[in-house]
Amino acid sequence: MIRTVRIVGAGLIGTSVGLRLKSAGLSVEITDKDQSAMKLAQDLIKSELIIEPDLIVVAVPTKINSEVVIQQLKANPNSRVCDLASIKSDLLLEVAKFTELKKNFFSLHPMAGREFSGAENSRADLFDGRAWIAITDSFQNSESKGMAQQLVDLCGGSLYWLTSAEHDQAVARISHLPQILSSALASQMLKINEENLNLAGQGLRDLTRLASADTGLWSQILLENEREIKPALMEMIQSLQQLLNNLDARDLNSIEKFIKEGNLGKAKIPGKHGAKNRDYSFLPVVIDDKPGELARIFNECAKISVNIEDLTIEHSPGQETGLITLALSAKDCQALSSHLQSLQFKVHPIKNR
Repeated sequence: MIRTVRIVGAGLIGTSVGLRLKSAGLSVEITDKDQSAMKLAQDLIKSELIIEPDLIVVAVPTKINSEVVIQQLKANPNSRVCDLASIKSDLLLEVAKFTELKKNFFSLHPMAGREFSGAENSRADLFDGRAWIAITDSFQNSESKGMAQQLVDLCGGSLYWLTSAEHDQAVARISHLPQILSSALASQMLKINEENLNLAGQGLRDLTRLASADTGLWSQILLENEREIKPALMEMIQSLQQLLNNLDARDLNSIEKFIKEGNLGKAKIPGKHGAKNRDYSFLPVVIDDKPGELARIFNECAKISVNIEDLTIEHSPGQETGLITLALSAKDCQALSSHLQSLQFKVHPIKNR
């Protein structure tokens, strides 16, 4: 049972964990070698002094993670210690050298973050709906497993179990490769003058969001996981080289295949992190720009007991109408379409995305 927590590392992840646990009513202490970062995080969390915490969470850069974990294990023999680093295999080898300490250790990795680092960018809701990876070969007993589950539940996440090797291989492709590609694409903008960059649409902004990442942190991560990153990166390079060859050959079928494989890969990604992807039907409805129109649709949904999973609204200032697109199950979509049409709503043909 976790009642008291010490967090070592007052960066984005550590401070966000502290904010969430504090809001859940736990006693939380946060420390850091960087006095400025620590003071900000302590003020945000309203940090307390804890002598013997139930759990110590290590949230420090990867290059010092093993060192800090072992320090905390040695100094706190009655506390459980877990780390949140993004690379695991080498860490477990280091901890395994201390047989008497490893029973108090377990390893987690929350698959959450932001493009900006530091306590000043922390959020108590950073982990809502996010996957947390528990490293199976780090757990020595059921007590640690129970504590890991409680921590993830308190943070609003979902727990998944992988070995350290499986973890490092997976994050190379779903986390580290996207960072590399975002940085590579953004670096190409240095060759474009500012006047032409004014033409950029949202697609470029979406793809380069990760390029704002902390350079020191990500350089460490890439080096620490180079064993798994290199084959993933080589496959990507080969794929792009093949596209270049197909462009030279004007091979339309192969180029279409390249785009199609992207479609298929995108379709595999869950709509919400850590949750099973769902196929929705989409119902576009044109509404007048006047008070109460959106509420009318929601009221009609309630009357026939259909559930809206998501929605988007397209409306420009001064426009007399707006387009609301509702995401529902196929069954609910058909029922709502028929119902709204019977009430003279401007419903348009159902489409899938």
